[in-house]
Amino acid sequence: MGNTGTIRSQSVRSDTTAAPRKHVMRTTLEKQVRKRTARLSEVNELLKKEIAERRQMEADLQDSHERLRYLSMHLQKIREDERTSLSRELHDEFGQSLTGMKLDVSWIKRRLTGNDGPIIERLDSILEALDRTIDTVQHMSARLRPVILDDFGLRDAAELAARDLKKRANISCNVISDPYNISLNDMVSTEAFRILQESLTNVMRHSRATEVTIILRKKKDILAMEIRDNGKGITKKELADPRSFGLTGMQERAHMLGGTLSIMGIRGKGTTVALNVPLRRANAQGKEE
Repeated sequence: MGNTGTIRSQSVRSDTTAAPRKHVMRTTLEKQVRKRTARLSEVNELLKKEIAERRQMEADLQDSHERLRYLSMHLQKIREDERTSLSRELHDEFGQSLTGMKLDVSWIKRRLTGNDGPIIERLDSILEALDRTIDTVQHMSARLRPVILDDFGLRDAAELAARDLKKRANISCNVISDPYNISLNDMVSTEAFRILQESLTNVMRHSRATEVTIILRKKKDILAMEIRDNGKGITKKELADPRSFGLTGMQERAHMLGGTLSIMGIRGKGTTVALNVPLRRANAQGKEE
């Protein structure tokens, strides 16, 4: 009996001792939980703040990017207007003056006799120099902005560029147009021609091609233009080169039209540049039909 009483008293003491310990442990755990919760809340607030700041930075960056695009478009238009003015001046003023000089020299030559051999030789030399100068002026005018683009449209301007490529680089160039005459507004024809011009410049400088095909198609409200060559084929490294400002400029011009531009090269088989422009959107941006 005595032992039983001792055991019971020890059991009671252990129960009374364990209860405070459990309470202390529970209190400590609750404090740790509250502390951890507070820390998580603090971290969560910091994350929310960081996310908000990043979103604001992205919005500011996007806004800055759009502003730069609009600035680029504005500068592009100013440059195009200046090119048009210079091209017209070269074509109309210098071209006509040089042609008039050539006619005057030819008139003088016709009135000379066989006894004026040295003078005739000098006049022939002048006529050859005038022909070269007229050809240079016409080429400069076409490079700035071919008058034919404004007067007759993209297909005729493409034909002129094809003949120029043949003359300057001995590269055969064919133009396929469907329909034959494609009516476009000034903005679309200008930007498409500049993309064509840059593409042919790249063909002449880098492609080692012997043949180029230019394809123009207008179906419903889509303009599609392809420039295909049979050269060495542009590489992915060349396409990704940040110093390829000509390629970047082509992409920007396509973006200005609300269109897409793809450039694909196959090694040893050539390069294809493909432009697709939704004309309704381009017309809306150009504010003319």
